[in-house]
Amino acid sequence: MFNTSGIELTLNKNEDISEVINGTLQILYNVLVTISPTTMWNESCGEQLLDFGRPEKIIIGVMLAIITAVTVMGNTLVVIAVCVVKKLRQPSNYLLVSLAVADLSVAIVVMPFAIVTDLTGGKWLFGQMFCNIFIGMDVMCCTASIMTLCVISVDR
Repeated sequence: MFNTSGIELTLNKNEDISEVINGTLQILYNVLVTISPTTMWNESCGEQLLDFGRPEKIIIGVMLAIITAVTVMGNTLVVIAVCVVKKLRQPSNYLLVSLAVADLSVAIVVMPFAIVTDLTGGKWLFGQMFCNIFIGMDVMCCTASIMTLCVISVDR
């Protein structure tokens, strides 16, 4: 899950690997642990930590917030249009509503947490259990969107 290729190794620290056998502590061997301060990994959700400046964070945050808002508004309008206009209530348009709902779920459930994670430099702030829930929701919502696109292409 963690890709560590290409990491600079700069700091070295010796650490003893020991084991308690029959109530006595025995040192088995000494291990060299190497840590890089420039490329760190967030062990709670498996993302590489990034360091953005304040202007970059503002630009990235605004752009991602606009994309999320447009996604929510556009998909909501599709669902409302098909539900309100009687001419649009056709089986092929229900597939479009299904796609809009799948994309709406991505915009509401996944994108806000991804934006916060990006703006904090890749640090996951919501805990290990919610990280697993988030990854599951991300995969589920994106798969629903992809599968709906497949069904629409078969229908056409």
